[in-house]
Amino acid sequence: MSGGFEDTGLSPALCALATQAGMTEPTPIQQAAIPAILAGRDLLATAPTGTGKTAAYALPLIQKLLAARRPRSALVLLPTRDLVLQTAKVFRACTGAATKTTSVKAGAAKGPGKGGAAKEHAGKTAGTDSAGAAGLLPIIPIFGGVDKIEQTAALDAMLDSPATRNASHVLIATPGRLLDLVRAGICNLDDCTHLVLDEGDRLLCPEFLEETSAVLDYLPKPRQTLVFSATRPDEHKAMLAALLHKPEDIVVERTPGRRGPIRQGALFIENTHKPDFLKTFFLRAPKMRSIVFVRTKAEADQLAATLRKAKLAAAPLHADLTQDKRTSTLASFASGRLFILVATDVAARGLDIPSVSQVINYDVPDQPETYLHRIGRTGRGSQKGSALTLCAAAERARLRQVEVGVDVKLRILSESQALPAPAPDRTATKAARPKTTPAKSPGR
Repeated sequence: MSGGFEDTGLSPALCALATQAGMTEPTPIQQAAIPAILAGRDLLATAPTGTGKTAAYALPLIQKLLAARRPRSALVLLPTRDLVLQTAKVFRACTGAATKTTSVKAGAAKGPGKGGAAKEHAGKTAGTDSAGAAGLLPIIPIFGGVDKIEQTAALDAMLDSPATRNASHVLIATPGRLLDLVRAGICNLDDCTHLVLDEGDRLLCPEFLEETSAVLDYLPKPRQTLVFSATRPDEHKAMLAALLHKPEDIVVERTPGRRGPIRQGALFIENTHKPDFLKTFFLRAPKMRSIVFVRTKAEADQLAATLRKAKLAAAPLHADLTQDKRTSTLASFASGRLFILVATDVAARGLDIPSVSQVINYDVPDQPETYLHRIGRTGRGSQKGSALTLCAAAERARLRQVEVGVDVKLRILSESQALPAPAPDRTATKAARPKTTPAKSPGR
């Protein structure tokens, strides 16, 4: 039987905050990672998505920063701005902060020397934490999508606050925007004692490697370095060996061929028929919360428009949208006003949206890791989910490569098996229901 958070080495105060945030007992990755982080070990942790990886490092880092005798900072690097916002939300929950947030565009430590800090600013540029440990530990998201002049002015205003000038803090950032601020002298990383690479496999791939490496060059040593990811590609071994010092190696195993209660299948269908199939699929289940993954931003826009023409609540999600549009789209999807997201891999990677019932791969992913990250948007925690891959004839060899790479044999479905059951015809049911005539009362 697994123990509670008190058995991980967290203080009673942090255990209470974990309970307050809705975490009743630690998940396997939390049981393994929290004691190692509290002990100061470097960490290489691999676990399936949806298993509580963010809280596994957020809780012990909060405890260490609050206990530090001098102001210190932790830096969490993530590949996308949406993941920055999502991770900041988890940190706020773990500090007992108010759950209401506004659109967060930036915040950072500034100035020469150690101990510079800045608190989130309420309004257009940042969200403000107002409860729990957040008043003592500012949570500072940093990402692109805001004018740098406006951002710098906001940071200057934050540094005027005596309450946060000498506070420990957490920076949660995308590497590109953080690098811009560091090189401009707006953000200082001299007091960073803890580094987290979340979605480490993505940050170390060619798309982000140059910016990530440049950020690392500004960080002091020694420091504690934590790498979390859902996959561990072989090509990253050399980089990880150079980055980590005698790390604790944690692997939370995935049941072969499954990730939680996810039903996985594939439908052989040509590309020209895929849009009509999706329209039929969602017209049968218009309120099924679903994410459709596509390769390109143009495909996301076009397919979402096709579904909207069929009177379906669909919207695209990709990197070319403004941050306000992305935030409002995700909020609508999470609240149930929008039921279908048509997303690119970068836009939706790592997003933790509860109750996603269905993931549809509009095409077969190029890499097994991409497949795992896509289907990881459903079946989170103990919830059930389904993943359907639409496979054209030209994609069948790639589908087999995915099956081998993730150790799963997908069930090949007919179109009727792939479609949701038709909704009952309420009109016909009503017409077929026998009419009854009330009995007349005696004497009438």
